[in-house]
Amino acid sequence: MQLKFLYRNNNFPTPNLRRLLCNALIQPHFDYASAAWFPTLTEKMKKKIQVIQNKCIRFCPQLDNRHHIGFEQFVKINWLNCADRFKQNLCSTIFKFFENKTPKFMSEVFNISHQRNLNTRHSFLKLNQPMRKTNAGQNALSYKGPSELNKLRN
Repeated sequence: MQLKFLYRNNNFPTPNLRRLLCNALIQPHFDYASAAWFPTLTEKMKKKIQVIQNKCIRFCPQLDNRHHIGFEQFVKINWLNCADRFKQNLCSTIFKFFENKTPKFMSEVFNISHQRNLNTRHSFLKLNQPMRKTNAGQNALSYKGPSELNKLRN
């Protein structure tokens, strides 16, 4: 809806101002609680969200409606695609958890690994990854968080 509004009032002078408007009006809808809802989406829904983000990218430099959006456009506008944006939001949530800047209920979601030998290279700031047998369990925040953290550490 807000993107249609921006297209109707398409008298913004610079691409930077258009990008600022997209960051302020549209991007927060993608980011709000994405760590919780993004893993549970079907591939079809993830593709639809990526299409919406591509429309925003076309809006900023006033590209044609059918212009291909590739890696260069993401770099130029300084955005990540939806999947990478989700990972960034998830990792920032984990960072806030370690800095005690998240709500108290997050201590039930993430469990800090307590190790005896604290002098090893990978011993600090570790999370226990719970065992999940089903795909639904592997899409949970308590599983995805430690999984992404482990990918960053390796």
